[in-house]
Parts: sequence; structure tokens; C-alpha cells
Amino acid sequence: MLRIAPPLIMRLCIALAATLPTGALACAEIGCTAHWTLNQVEYGECNNLPFFSPGNDTRVNLQFLMQDLSPRKTNPEGMAKLSQTADITMALMSLEDLNSALNPKWGPLPAAKPATAAPSAVDDGAHAFAAGEGSRCLSNTQGKAAFLAALKAAPGLSATDRAQLAKLREAWTPDCTGAGAKAIEPGLAPVTSRAAQPFATYLRAAAAFYDGEFDRALGLFQSLTSTTDPWLGESARYMIGRTLLNKAQVGAFGAEDGQALPKVKDTAALKDAQAALVSYLRTYPKGLYSASARGLIRRLFWLSGDTAKLTAEYGWLLRHGSDPQNNVDGPDLAAEIDSKFFSTSEPKTHTAELLAVLDLLQMRTLEANKPPLFPSEKLDAQAADFKGREDLFAYLKAARSFYVDKDPRATLSALGPERPGALTSYLDFSREVLRGEALSQMKDPGASTFWIGLIPRGSQPWQRETAELGLAMTYQQEATINKVFAPQSPVRSPRIREILLRNLAGPILLRQAAEASDNTPRERDLARFVLLYKEATRGHYAGFLKDFRPATPPKPDQGFYLGEKIQLGVFSWAGQAGPFACDSLKATIAALATNPKSPSALLCLSDFVRVNGFDRPELDIPPPEQELGGGKSIFPGGAFSRGEIYKALIADPATPANEKAYALYRAINCYGPSGYNGCGGVDVDTKQRKVWFQMLKSTYGDSAYAKALKYYW
Repeated sequence: MLRIAPPLIMRLCIALAATLPTGALACAEIGCTAHWTLNQVEYGECNNLPFFSPGNDTRVNLQFLMQDLSPRKTNPEGMAKLSQTADITMALMSLEDLNSALNPKWGPLPAAKPATAAPSAVDDGAHAFAAGEGSRCLSNTQGKAAFLAALKAAPGLSATDRAQLAKLREAWTPDCTGAGAKAIEPGLAPVTSRAAQPFATYLRAAAAFYDGEFDRALGLFQSLTSTTDPWLGESARYMIGRTLLNKAQVGAFGAEDGQALPKVKDTAALKDAQAALVSYLRTYPKGLYSASARGLIRRLFWLSGDTAKLTAEYGWLLRHGSDPQNNVDGPDLAAEIDSKFFSTSEPKTHTAELLAVLDLLQMRTLEANKPPLFPSEKLDAQAADFKGREDLFAYLKAARSFYVDKDPRATLSALGPERPGALTSYLDFSREVLRGEALSQMKDPGASTFWIGLIPRGSQPWQRETAELGLAMTYQQEATINKVFAPQSPVRSPRIREILLRNLAGPILLRQAAEASDNTPRERDLARFVLLYKEATRGHYAGFLKDFRPATPPKPDQGFYLGEKIQLGVFSWAGQAGPFACDSLKATIAALATNPKSPSALLCLSDFVRVNGFDRPELDIPPPEQELGGGKSIFPGGAFSRGEIYKALIADPATPANEKAYALYRAINCYGPSGYNGCGGVDVDTKQRKVWFQMLKSTYGDSAYAKALKYYW
């Protein structure tokens, strides 16, 4: 296999139930193929686009809504690095890319992180509300700091008691194994003063909570609600609600504590937990744990199956990203909504933003050549739910016309006139991208002018590259991709330019790109690499000799030929010794320039392809016609196949004995040891391979090749 691109990350999509005929939502790792097109109607983990698109991961569309409603902090440095990568296996971005660009502190989502908040003013863990299912074993760090601060501030404590209580809390790390009370009780024995007893009680209550002794913990926390210490009183009230919540969750999730649809048996505890948390918020509206308490109430809505309240709360969170009572950031919230609402069997809501993501989901194509099942009547019936968000509703109607009805004229009509000026929101940018798509699909003569005008107007990550992609695909449709590489071209994306050079560019354009001083060194090297490879394998031998530049051959462990560094030295192949000796690639090409049918030179060219991993390379496998780089290449000639070379030499009576024996040997080995053709060309069945094997063993039995070959596959 040609070493051009690193292995693709594999992802598996999560499917909705049959009641929601929209296919996959988010994805887990098992497969990913880049599709460089703006018309994404199928889910692809690495094909997210920076506008509201049916093919986007639901978590991506959710984050775009959040940015429009209540912008979160961005990470310009990370955004610039990610959006300028030359990795063409990603089109245009993954969810992880977006998380990194929009959220500087975001990292990979943990496999099992609890969803409840820590009993402190700050969440203990960046993803506390998005991952896991409410484990109580997460609040030690912040809880310890808060306890020690309260201990230090408490009046009336003796130095001895203060030191002993602090020592106990410092040494104790709750692990929910049931050993917490035993661990701290001996150390509490010396703490007997009246002033210190409430703090000792709090530690006993916390130990019982972490040990899962919820009834005992409740009694102890309740005994602290009348204490005069402000931190103990507030913390105890908060912990009563949290303890009741954990009590209600016992047995609700099964062995993994992570089922999508929990089954709560202790509904009384669930009801009491909500009452306690509501009471806490009423008493402490701006308290230490107000944001956490609100998050736990949201969890109670989910546990009790109250979808109306749950989705209303999600709507509030989407619109209030900077509110002090919102303690869940963009990626966390998107992940939580995706797992706790969208993945249910029949998600229903009247919250406009959630409806919008569901509607886009239903515009996806489930199966090839089959349209989505999303009639216009279903969308029209939602008009009342979009009161106040008529702009979003209008976009959805235009998108449905484009993606479902395939009607670009109706799309333009629904979009209305173009809006000039900068596009500061994802919705504004989405509207104009859809307009450009409709114009391009109609082959409107003004489509390229529109895309040129759109390129500088987007302000969010990857939006410039998106408009450049629209322009490049319009040029591709018009068979004028040379405009992408013109000196004043606005198409700057190295990824877009690389795809066109790899797949569509002809010799003239590749040669110009290889020599252009204003191109990047990578683009010049890439153009020369593609030019030399295609000249060598498509019969342009004189051109190869003209364009060849000596370079140091890469070492076997230097990685992909078209990876971070373009390995032009591969064309300085020195040849090989052995039973079938070959001169350098340059000498081989020179021989073919003199005699294109030279058997020895053709076999040596085949060996260059074989030893350097160029069988069936990406440079010979263009994308589908509707994607960037798809369609017929301008470069004359077809893909090289060692298999066809061998067959022609075997069939030609004029082929010398040594060359024919070697061709037989190599042709049979094309299928070893798997039995599958590794040399390209038309497959040959086992019967024919047996004939070749017998010919090699009989007619050329004295050759080194016949002696080396023991099987046919």
C-alpha cells in the first residue's frame, strides 16, 4: 500500500431507534472516510462542516447553536493550527478539533466520569456533567479544600482540634469502597470539644455518604442544618439533596452504572431529592453550590423521565453560557444532550434549538440512493415552537428544500435576498453557504463570484476554508481548476490545493506548481512528487527525465512518502541486485524512453513500484465525482498495474526467457499468500495461476525463480 496518509481513525455511529428514521447521531471509534464536499447528507466523524449541516455530528451543531446564543471563549491559537493542517484525511474537522478550537481547556472525553457536580463552588473535573452516571466518588479535591478553608475560618476551635481535623481530612481520600468510616473514626476519638463536634459530624456524614450508607449520612447532615457555622450549614443542606439523589440511583443503572435509560425504583427518594435541592436554591440562590444544585436537578429530570422540563433546562443552558448557574461548558453540554436526549428512542421537545438539531438529523440520507423521510408537513407543524426563532426556522425550511427535495430554486426562494456584510453567527454563515451550494448546483454563471465574495466574510474556525472549498468545487465543475493556482487566487487552503494537485492536475499545472517560487515548499514538493510518479507510471518518460531532480532516498523508517515531509528521494531509487538486477529508476526510465516495450525495463519499473509500496496508491484512486478532486484527471494515461505488465510479457512470444520466467514468478506472487490480487489490474483465477506455476516449473525449471517458488495461491 502506498505510504501516503496515516491510518484513519475508526469510528462507529450511534443509531436512533426505528421511530426516528434519521440514522446515526454521534460516533464511537470504528471507521472514518473523508468526503471533501459541502453537500454532506450522511454522517461522517471526520466530515463535520462549520455550518448547520445534516451530516454533522449532533454535538457539533449543538455547539454552533451555543456560540450563536451565548458565545463561549475560543482558542485562536489552537484554531489556527488545526484549520491549517495539511491532513486531507479530515474534511473539514472532527468533533475533537472543534472542542480544541472553541474550548482551550477541553481534552478527550473520559470513558467513565461522573455526571454530578462536586460539593463546592467549582466542578471537580472538566467533564463532570457529560460523562458517567452520577458516581459520588469525584468530589474529594474540591471538597477537601472547602472543608479546610472552613475549618481555618471557624472561630472557637482549639489549635489541637483544628490540627487534628485538618490532619484527618488531608489524609483521607474517599474511594467509595465502604471503608471510609473505619478509616477516619479512630482519628475522631480525641475530638470532643463542643465547637469541634459539628466538623467531626460532617466528616462522619461525608464518610457515610461515600460508603453508600445514605440513610446514616442523611441523619448526620440533617443534624447540621441548624449549626451556627455558615459553611457547615450550607454544605449540609446541599449534601442532603445530593445524598437523596444518590440513594434514588441505587440499582437504577445495572452493573456498569451507565445505561442510557435508567430505571429508578426509589421514586420517593427521587422526589425528596428534588425538594431538597429546590429548597437549597431558594435559601442560597447565589450559594457555593447553586450551579451544582441546578445541575443535579437537571439530572433528576432525566432520571424521572420528565423530558419537558429536561429539554427546557437544556434550552436555558444553551442560551446562558456565561451565567454563574451554568457550570457545564460547551463540549460537556453537547455530549450530555446527545447521550441523554437525542439517543432516546423517540426524542420529543418544543425547545427550538433542540428541534433544529433533530430536524437536521432527519435530513440525513439513511441509505444510498434513498431520500430522507422528512416531509415538509412535519417541519411546517413546528412553526409555533420556533416563535422568536423565525430566522432559524427559515433556514431549516431552506435546508430541507435543498437536502431532502433536491430543489435549489426553492432553496434560494426560502433563503430570500443575500445579506451583505460580515457574517458573525453560524446561522448567518450557514445561510450563505446554502445559497452558494444552490447556485453551484444550478450551474449559475455567478456561482464562482458568489464564493469569492463569501471567502472573507466568515469569522469562525474553518469558515474561510469552507468558502474556498465551495469556490474550488465550482472551478472543478467548470473544468477550470487552474484558477485555484493562479497568482491572485483566494484559495489558500493547503488541503484543498493538495487534493486537486493529487487527483486532477495535468502535467502543465503540476510543473508550474513545482516551479512557482511563491508556493510553499510543501506544495512545490508535492507537485513534483505527483508529476514524477504519474510521468513514470503513465508512459511520460521524456517528461520524467526532464522533471527529475536527484534527492536523497528515504530510509525505510522515514514514514509516509506524502506525510509531513514529501519524500522526493524515492525517485532516486538506486535499483537492485539479485537474480533480476535493475539499474536506477532514472536509467530504467531512460531505457523506456528509447524503447517503451523493453521487457527488462518494464519489469524494473514494476519492481520500483513493488518495493516502494506503489501498488494501488491513492494517487491512482480519485474521489467520487461529486467530491473535491473527483472525476477524470487531466493527466493523460491510466493507472499503472504490475499485474497487467506481467500478463502482457507472459503472453508475448518475443519476451526473452529470463524476463518471462521473472514475469511468471512475479505474477504468481501477486496473489501470495492471501490469494488476493496485490498488483492491480484484472484478477486472475486459481486455474490460470496453476498454469503459470506449471509453466515456470517446467519450461523455466532451472531458473532461480522456479526454484524459489513453492506454491501458487
